[in-house]
Amino acid sequence: MSYKWKFIINPNSGSQQCAKRWKEAEEVVKKQEIDYDVSFTSGPKQANIFAEEAVKNGFNRIVVASGDGTLNEVVNGLMNLSPEQRKEVALGVLPFGTGNDYATTLGFPWNPKNAIDVLFNKSEISPASIGKIHLVDTGYERYFINLLDAGISSEVGLGNKKGELKFIKSASRYTLLALKKLVTMKQRKAVVTIDDEKKYNVRLMLLIFGNGISLGGGMIGCPDAHPQKELFDFFLTENFTKLRTLKGLMKIFNGEHLKIKGGIYSTAKKIEVELEDAIPFVCDGELDIPESISTHLIGEIIPHAINVLYYRDHKSIKWLSREELDKGLRPLKNQYLVPHSEFRKWQEKN
Repeated sequence: MSYKWKFIINPNSGSQQCAKRWKEAEEVVKKQEIDYDVSFTSGPKQANIFAEEAVKNGFNRIVVASGDGTLNEVVNGLMNLSPEQRKEVALGVLPFGTGNDYATTLGFPWNPKNAIDVLFNKSEISPASIGKIHLVDTGYERYFINLLDAGISSEVGLGNKKGELKFIKSASRYTLLALKKLVTMKQRKAVVTIDDEKKYNVRLMLLIFGNGISLGGGMIGCPDAHPQKELFDFFLTENFTKLRTLKGLMKIFNGEHLKIKGGIYSTAKKIEVELEDAIPFVCDGELDIPESISTHLIGEIIPHAINVLYYRDHKSIKWLSREELDKGLRPLKNQYLVPHSEFRKWQEKN
């Protein structure tokens, strides 16, 4: 099969460094004997349209050369297509954004030229599962490929989008926003139902679920999640005090938050959350206001809905081969070659 490559770039991604990194990467792309086209986004939701139209126009390799937010838009565009249309398409992600969490799970190095080399010469195709949320009270629906989060992390995201503490220009703004939200936010009572069976009555301070490992640029929310799984991994605070929540935020960068008393870590096909008060739900770092602020969420997994390109010599996690998947094997618990936090350090240097 001949491949037609579509590169979708958000030039403002990665603190506006994405365009510069793409220029360096394209020097390598031009040397390949390939059929390719490039589209630059100039506003929200454009990447959805670019991805969907690209497949309809015969492109079968869609590459997001941006961050997780643009990736989420592309995924939503691809999910507008039929399974038959998606079957021959593979999605690649170059880590040219800020957080680059899903690109880390796929194993791509950050150096633009090295990332392109992996994309063309050292990648394999694998099916990956996708999540879908439905907010019952607002009617809002969205797909996500990495992780959904709610609670203290989504409150920080909402505060950031509203421009709170915008006078602080450094990375410490997010830390200060987290501390501010931790002081002011309520411990909201919620009923969380897993697979229509098990119910948890909780004081919700943090909920994370999906098929990606990390969020927010390296917070290892679900250490055993894997794109090849046909189940969500989820982390839920059942009875976290604000002090425990603070400890959790301090430990989440190495996945140690799972050891804090009052947290639940497990797997599910479906997660339903019902609250007394509305909270924001964030998909792959994307937050639509006011549509994604809700009291009632239903999240479901769509197994192996999209094909992705991953680094065959991934330095951190094991990916199953196509032959192993065809035999019915699935990842259960990640077999880390090196800790995921250590892999990010390698990734940033390569």
